[in-house]
Amino acid sequence: MLVLAVVALLALVAQIALGAWVSANYAVLACPDFPLCQGELWPTMDFAHGFTVWRALGRTDAGTMIALPALVAIHWTHRMTAIGVFTIIAWLAALLHAQAQFASLARVLALSLLVQIATGLSNVVLQWPLVLAVMHSGGAAVLLALLVMIIYRLTGAARDAIPARLRGMGT
Repeated sequence: MLVLAVVALLALVAQIALGAWVSANYAVLACPDFPLCQGELWPTMDFAHGFTVWRALGRTDAGTMIALPALVAIHWTHRMTAIGVFTIIAWLAALLHAQAQFASLARVLALSLLVQIATGLSNVVLQWPLVLAVMHSGGAAVLLALLVMIIYRLTGAARDAIPARLRGMGT
């Protein structure tokens, strides 16, 4: 379970970075509909220009604004990655919930995950009101803190499972 928690943390950090990339490149409203984007399941996207790192944010190398297909690629990647991150964290929450000592923490994790998904979806549907955008960013921070706490607790639980007489053998 510790490995899954670390994978969840790394996946969340990547998702947070993608969210920052969405925001920094003004790609927030590139997909104004849900569950489709630009009215399509798989919209026209330009990943090469969307994920060029060494350029002015929101602009091409030539200094013009990034074209819509590049913005769609950025936004759509954040959406699709969210599905994977959701799955990993939900799986971790389910496994934690099965253990009595982690059940309440698992419920908080699951609730935070649902709030995060709800704020993300409502940001798209409601055209990104500032209060929801802030809640979505704050929700990511809460999930990050919870995963760090879970990893800490899991390592403590793993350490406590080792009999005291064996803990001192390596010193």
